Amino acid sequence: MTFDPSGLTAYVNGEFVDATQASVSIFDHGFLYGDGVFEGMRVFDGGLFRAELHLKRLERSSRTIGLPMQDGLLEIIGEVVRRSGLTDAHVRPIIARGFGGPGIDPRLCPEPTVIVSAYPFPPFLGSDPIRLMTSPVVRKAPRSLGAHVKSLNYLDAIVAKQQAVELGAHDAVMLDHLGAVAECTGANLFVIDGETLVTPTTRAALPGITRRTVLEMAAELGIETAERDIWPAELHCADGAFVCGSGAGIVPIGSFDGRPVVQPEHPWIGKFQEAYRARARSVEYRTELLQG
Repeated sequence: MTFDPSGLTAYVNGEFVDATQASVSIFDHGFLYGDGVFEGMRVFDGGLFRAELHLKRLERSSRTIGLPMQDGLLEIIGEVVRRSGLTDAHVRPIIARGFGGPGIDPRLCPEPTVIVSAYPFPPFLGSDPIRLMTSPVVRKAPRSLGAHVKSLNYLDAIVAKQQAVELGAHDAVMLDHLGAVAECTGANLFVIDGETLVTPTTRAALPGITRRTVLEMAAELGIETAERDIWPAELHCADGAFVCGSGAGIVPIGSFDGRPVVQPEHPWIGKFQEAYRARARSVEYRTELLQG
């Protein structure tokens, strides 16, 4: 489906502009080298879900690569969403290194580029149980760049996604440098092992906000959890499994590498989906954007 930004507003370096006209220089180091960071946030019924955690993660990502954090970003996000007339949306704030001459030295860029966009975005993996394959592409963290940095360079995930699609799968499982499961190309992963909900450590996986939310909900539901190394063979005997993320929601997994999970529609998954929907609309976890 072709993406159409008509009617949407974006923020680019201090100005609110028509999203169809928004642009950055071809000499911006975010474009030239992927030198920048971003966040993926969700608006549900006019409320931004867990804004504080997302902005803290963005600040940590930007600080790690030596970029200043934009002041007033929450207010900018709210204005973009309101001007775009959206009540349910995906929001993407970006901080890039900015305009500079060719060459990777960040000192060539005196000012960062700041962009905020918001757009309708249904869960990118759908809602039915998905098929996953294990990719030979190694997740670059932690030896290259810390997994907590949500950078503009997703080439490892893109190549893994290409492989999955070519082989008839919906997405790929990526392993770390030790051969343990890290995450999927754009979502965290959970496996149900008997009476325990297991997820990989964040050694090579993004510390997802939805991942954190699932762990919190599990504690409230009385479900035992474990954050530990998961090895690929463990996926092939999973009692149940799902992926989660701001862009995906919570989606059941039907098979790994052609091996079906025991219960693709495991009852725990429905409980988490229901609890997540309720949490996304709870005043405790949302920032109202359509007021004012």
